[in-house]
Amino acid sequence: MSPLIASPDGFYPQLSLNAQSFFRLVYGILLFAHLILLLPHSRRFFMSERWKGYAQSSWDVDIVQNPFVNPIVMATWFICAALLTFGRWTVLAALINLLLCRYFFVHMRWKGVLRGMGAPGYMTYWLAAAVFLLEYTLHYAPQVRPLALLVLQVDFALIMLSAGVYKFTAGFPRNHGMELGLVNPEWGYWWRSYRNKSPNDFVIKTLNQLAWSTEVVAAILMLIPPTRFIGAILIIISFFFIATHIRLALLCQMVMLCGVLFFHPGSFGDNLAALVVTSAPPAVNLAGPVLAVANQALTIALWIYLFLLPLAYFGIYYNFFARKRFPQPFQQILEMYTNFFGIIMWRVFTIDLINFFPNVYSQPRAGGERTLISRYGWRAGSLRFSHVGESITLTCLFTTLKYYPSNHGLFTERLLRYARTIPCPDDCVLVFEYIFIDKTETSFDFVPVAEYVVDPAAGTVVEHVLNKQVSVHAAHAASPLHEAARPGSYAPLHS
Repeated sequence: MSPLIASPDGFYPQLSLNAQSFFRLVYGILLFAHLILLLPHSRRFFMSERWKGYAQSSWDVDIVQNPFVNPIVMATWFICAALLTFGRWTVLAALINLLLCRYFFVHMRWKGVLRGMGAPGYMTYWLAAAVFLLEYTLHYAPQVRPLALLVLQVDFALIMLSAGVYKFTAGFPRNHGMELGLVNPEWGYWWRSYRNKSPNDFVIKTLNQLAWSTEVVAAILMLIPPTRFIGAILIIISFFFIATHIRLALLCQMVMLCGVLFFHPGSFGDNLAALVVTSAPPAVNLAGPVLAVANQALTIALWIYLFLLPLAYFGIYYNFFARKRFPQPFQQILEMYTNFFGIIMWRVFTIDLINFFPNVYSQPRAGGERTLISRYGWRAGSLRFSHVGESITLTCLFTTLKYYPSNHGLFTERLLRYARTIPCPDDCVLVFEYIFIDKTETSFDFVPVAEYVVDPAAGTVVEHVLNKQVSVHAAHAASPLHEAARPGSYAPLHS
């Protein structure tokens, strides 16, 4: 194959200085844009419930997520994004950004209803780690840079493999998946157009098969040295299409950027990057005993992480698909390790997440006409519900009913915390309506199946079942979902 598409046949991958500068530059721009989109929502997303935010209140959370620290955090974050974009103090900026991303998008994943902002938050964090590793090794440990790049490539490939395998097991081959996201007003840009299509339309069937198979095939290609670049191109093309159809903020663009890590020198992608970045900074070789020890420790840590990565995924899959847990303390170690690094089984856009959407209303206590609050998407004119973080929050509130059906208190606590962030007059209550997307042979029907009347002041939640044919607690028949022991664990409640 031509070197324009065929990667060098070697164990360690290669990345030119131009491609790395392009990678850092684009990440800086995407991060800056991501923060701009977050800014109007930062008081909810990044503040404790003590100040009507989404984070569960505790002494350590309240110290960081409060009205006094929040402006400092956001200003620091913007400065980091600007420094990365313009290539100034990149190692320090990348490190601070990584710490912020890890705190809000990984550490807070199970401590707030935002859920670490789901996949968009996780990918922002993952790219932050990638930028830091590459910038640090470029300037302070050039001999470690090939290993760091290898670890990043393998890690990303396994993320895509995990996503594709889960889609394969969760109904996509049986035409259960992509179509529900396309017709869901909470996620789809063109939901009205797709709702007019038959669920058995050739286009929909094709998209479902491509959704899982592209990720699996691309992941395998990215793990094979000569085909690394080809696998990356498949991911870039597929997520470009997704970006035009699904409202995921900048997630798709960030996943596409990950493909740049596979642009070997002389490749078609590397040549394009060179058109944008024509003067990459040279590596800075610094020496010293402290730096030598730090670089040796980094080398050992990268090898350990690379060795444990497939084992971590095996452990997660054993917990989830075999529905078994490891003996203690191995189960505890597995969960501590995967939660620390944010290693998850990607269930992005699968049936149990997208076969419903919540409508939120304000209603007078005495009854009467309801006022719709949740108007999804930019065209609907609602700033709050136009952000993907809000959709992730609302969706994850109600997937709690499926993930932990025997722990109704967890759902009630989360729903009340969320409800208290919505302005509600004293003479009104909030009504959360659960709309199930019923896919028949010929149509997509929006069916109200339950509603939850929430009184934020009194701290009460009253459930009304509207349709007994659909259970809000049950996973879809095509899904392997089962009740987990607790948030942050894939181990079953009962092994």
